[in-house]
Amino acid sequence: MIELLCVVALLGLMVSLPLVTSGSDRDRLQLDAAARRLLLGLERARSVARREQMACGIALSVDAWSAPEAEALQSELPPCPGVSVALQEVLHQGPIQLHTNLPAVMRVSANGLLLDGGTTVLSHGRLDHTRCLVVSLPLGVSRLGRYQGGPPAEGQRLSSRRCLPDSQEA
Repeated sequence: MIELLCVVALLGLMVSLPLVTSGSDRDRLQLDAAARRLLLGLERARSVARREQMACGIALSVDAWSAPEAEALQSELPPCPGVSVALQEVLHQGPIQLHTNLPAVMRVSANGLLLDGGTTVLSHGRLDHTRCLVVSLPLGVSRLGRYQGGPPAEGQRLSSRRCLPDSQEA
């Protein structure tokens, strides 16, 4: 009887292992997708500004890139049209947290250069792994990476030096 109980317990443990692994993998994929969408929103704004030959602004909220509020925009700076990008899919929202020191409105020049810079860190409630985006001045070069040291604590200053670039695979 004890042997049968041990076999059932081992089978139950073996069956549950893929579920634990797949949940962690799904969380990591959600975090990576949110990081790519973070970069995609900036690239769309740059593309629109170049195509329209018009400077514009874009705002990052907790869950999406979108047009800035009218009072946040400078009087002559219009919002970038059609660049709303959600950081997560509507039906698959996980506990992703956003920490940023980007300005309320990111300005994009008519030739597609980002005029503002900063660091944004994305973390997932069930992962120690973090992703980051750095927009460097003066040219507005942006890059994705891994934020060293885990998710920032509330009120902790973000540092672009802690955003290590993703390894380039050949």
